[in-house]
Amino acid sequence: MNVFGRLSAAALVTIAAATASIAPAQAAAPVLIKSCTVNKPKPMSHMASGTNIVYVNLGKKTAASVTFLVGYRNASQHYLRRVQDVGSFAPGATINHNLSLYNDVTYSGAQTTQCAAVEVKWAGGTLWIAPSSH
Repeated sequence: MNVFGRLSAAALVTIAAATASIAPAQAAAPVLIKSCTVNKPKPMSHMASGTNIVYVNLGKKTAASVTFLVGYRNASQHYLRRVQDVGSFAPGATINHNLSLYNDVTYSGAQTTQCAAVEVKWAGGTLWIAPSSH
């Protein structure tokens, strides 16, 4: 390899190392959210009836709990709240749970403004935390 070739290779290694330190890889979320909606009020009520989240455990381990950050807009306020789903969620399993979230606000349609898994506690005790949540 000539001098120019060695200098070019060294420059590429330096650039690659600098890029890796500037933008570290972020782990993908181990939970895929299929749907996330606020439940309609019960008869004779204007209050939402909780939140339904359907998701899949994409991890290789059983999850013991999953914490979600869910946004909802009613007529006068913007809400952003956390809710934790606790159980034993096997790898590859689809979970469909109604959670006690937003049952204290006036119902303003099923659509949520945001819905993301922000924390997963695995059965062995290890923890995954979303990069943007800490």
